Amino acid sequence: MNDYRNWLTMLDLDRSADLPKGSAFRGFKKLIPHLVEGTDFIVLDHQRNAALATSLRASDRLYRSSIHPVLLAPSCAARVRKQLETVCRSNSK
Repeated sequence: MNDYRNWLTMLDLDRSADLPKGSAFRGFKKLIPHLVEGTDFIVLDHQRNAALATSLRASDRLYRSSIHPVLLAPSCAARVRKQLETVCRSNSK
């Protein structure tokens, strides 16, 4: 089993940037063409990763409505944060 302790959820990113629900996911979706599943991110399978998803929910790190939660590697999370900062700067002009 992989160690995903340092990986971040969309909720983690939204909270850290003080942005509304869905902001991190939208930033992530824009970067998808440049990301590699399994290296940059993983989509938690409800059967294979049930214990991890349960743990993340218990730690209040997943949105309750998450059906297929995504975990981001630290480097990918940094790229999503940068994407969010760019969008926020563009919207403030």
